Amino acid sequence: MYPSNRFLNKNLSTLAGLKVLIVDDNVDCCDLMMLLLQLYGVEVRQAFSVPQALEIFEQWQPYIVVSDISLPNEDGYALIQKVKSKAKKRGQVVLGIAVTGYVDEKMCERALSAGFDLWFTKPLDTDEFLTVLACSAICQQSSYAIAQRILNDFPRHGDLSLEQQLEPSVSS
Repeated sequence: MYPSNRFLNKNLSTLAGLKVLIVDDNVDCCDLMMLLLQLYGVEVRQAFSVPQALEIFEQWQPYIVVSDISLPNEDGYALIQKVKSKAKKRGQVVLGIAVTGYVDEKMCERALSAGFDLWFTKPLDTDEFLTVLACSAICQQSSYAIAQRILNDFPRHGDLSLEQQLEPSVSS
């Protein structure tokens, strides 16, 4: 990594605990991304096919899915559509990142329209990749903190009696 990248040097601690599923039929590529992310405390699981990825996704519920486009039998486009659909049913948002060795504008457009949020080409620019993940982690943590603040301002079911809930508020 480049020591001059000030963002990375200050914010990689935000990656700790982030859950990322890596899907690629190239075992070496999977292992490399896994090792890289684990260095920064990211929780990582790997899958080498769409069915395996969906099983892990269902059980583990990662925040980010990083997938190659070219996979055996079913491709990354099919995977991300299924992942996004499952996440939506659970009321969750999953960031989909396509990683592929093919550089073609039509493929990029297809990936984005299929449900991927971002596109990276191989060989992976690790600084850029880690920066994007760190930004995603910051957004996830910020969104969670904002949601908690909002929810804490509202009375929870059972906190007030029915009379108190129905009583109009009186301003002083």
